[in-house]
Amino acid sequence: MVFDFHTHFYTSAYLDEIEKGGYQAELFRDADGNRLLKLDGDYSMIAPGHFDVERVIEHMDRHGVDRQLLSFSIPGLHVEEPNAGCRLARVVNEALSDTVSRYPNRLSALAVLPLQDPAASAAELVRAVESLSLRGGMLFSNINGRSLGGPEFHELFAAASSLDLPLFVHPTTPHANDAFEAYRLTPIAGFPFDTTVAALHLVLSGTMAAFPELKIVLGNLGGTVPFLAGRIDKGYISYPEAREKLDRPPSAYLRNMYYESAGMPNSGALRLAIDFAGVDRVMFGSDFPQQIADVDLGLRVIEEQGLDEADRQRIAGLNAAGLLKV
Repeated sequence: MVFDFHTHFYTSAYLDEIEKGGYQAELFRDADGNRLLKLDGDYSMIAPGHFDVERVIEHMDRHGVDRQLLSFSIPGLHVEEPNAGCRLARVVNEALSDTVSRYPNRLSALAVLPLQDPAASAAELVRAVESLSLRGGMLFSNINGRSLGGPEFHELFAAASSLDLPLFVHPTTPHANDAFEAYRLTPIAGFPFDTTVAALHLVLSGTMAAFPELKIVLGNLGGTVPFLAGRIDKGYISYPEAREKLDRPPSAYLRNMYYESAGMPNSGALRLAIDFAGVDRVMFGSDFPQQIADVDLGLRVIEEQGLDEADRQRIAGLNAAGLLKV
């Protein structure tokens, strides 16, 4: 079974609304006529797979993907004015639910949340899961510069824990982004760095200790978390500020998170994540239909690990299916 955990679907309802104007996110066309969804720091080039479900299924069939998890993408809804974010969240989640209902054996989806309003996000997550049959929620690595480790997000984490479904931390533009604006460094380096910082804030703030049942999935193999794990634990030993809210090393909490592989087409990186978190905590993702996506390469990197068939199946799809209960 191949279950692609990390793919993106904006829905036509969202794109049509943004194209009307009056939002922080902007939809415009480049010199070649391509639609671009833009906010300061980065952009997404809109492909048919972002809104046309038939193209999604066609792509899945072509690449041997059995099930795909649809989720929103940058810039998220948290960049909008709070009332607009809440309204758009309802519109998008209902459109995602309708899309999944057309192919219930092939598609699942995560709820998009108005994260600038954590209390509204908790309510929308419950509505999306209980009334729309979505399979969890989507976070971003910072919320307009705010850390996910802040106490204002505890109500949302409590709701996710009670639902026993995951929250997926997707990278976004680092809050201090000047150094990343050249050479498309925001998606190349800024995203994995910001994911790393988000994971550390969730742990060092005591959030993961306070919500032991919370299921967090880190995009892109957790950024640099597996590589930095030894240094992170050394910091816990060396610096009082890094241990004041913990009763055990950060790696103990980081190993309880899940790591998906989109955008990291490197055998060594995947091996590092497997060795750090264990084969039961690593999942395949492709980032379809973003420009950087490569389903075939991502699956080939799993094959290159030399895993037995049971472990290969876990990473390719069974871990995701179990986590999402599908």
